[in-house]
Amino acid sequence: MGCFVIERYQCGRIRNNELIFTADDKTSLRRQIIQEFGLDPFEVDQLPDSRIEVAKHHHNEKLAKNPAGDDHILLNCPNKTLKLNGRTIELQTEFVPNAGMMCLSSGINQLDHDVIVVVENLPIMQLCGTFKLPSFCRDALWVYRGDHKSGARVDACHALLNRFGSNKTVVVCSDMDPKGLEIALTMPHAQYWLGPELSTWDDCFNSGYASRSGYDKQSDAMAFLMKTHDAGLLTEPFSELVLRIQKERSSFRQEHGYAHNVNLSLFPIRQQMA
Repeated sequence: MGCFVIERYQCGRIRNNELIFTADDKTSLRRQIIQEFGLDPFEVDQLPDSRIEVAKHHHNEKLAKNPAGDDHILLNCPNKTLKLNGRTIELQTEFVPNAGMMCLSSGINQLDHDVIVVVENLPIMQLCGTFKLPSFCRDALWVYRGDHKSGARVDACHALLNRFGSNKTVVVCSDMDPKGLEIALTMPHAQYWLGPELSTWDDCFNSGYASRSGYDKQSDAMAFLMKTHDAGLLTEPFSELVLRIQKERSSFRQEHGYAHNVNLSLFPIRQQMA
């Protein structure tokens, strides 16, 4: 590639297997790229968003501003029915067990669920129909928060919530640990946390399935929780949970809650500001 650039644009040189550009080389190369492609290589915002759009103009589709799958989002619903874009979509899980439907976040222009549940852990997505849930979560749209491996993206989840969350009830279903509560606090428009009900906390934190190493690895998240708590921004139930996690120095994961039939309850997250 280096030899190609030098030959085609007559600038730059190779030294110790590295392509070296002087300030004048960069200026010349920038000018030629603008003339040839109509794009300023110093301004990445001018690049098309998708690889398909770049492929219309250039042989290297990977020059696209957004990575492949940037807009992908994973959706599910406990009652097996998605209500999107004015249509009802049956997931047919009785025929093919699945974790939901992967689609484009930007392709959703109408969302007819009153409640959105954001899920921290991927294995929980396929189990949403068999959880013991508060009644108003059963017709909710369940959205996986995303990661770097599954194909579902964190940014796409946040984009969906930023577009629709202000008119919905947004619930975060996450681990009962510092990171899980931090996710709940930072999720756009989140109002409730869905987790083990108060009467089960003693059993959860003191069970053989609780993790103290998990707590120790999340010191930054714990510091964030305490800062938010000390600022008086949390509701009493959520504040109590934060202090309890700090006291126990323990955590309890969603998968263990499901495996041991722990009842779930809704906890309001932030104080309502006057």
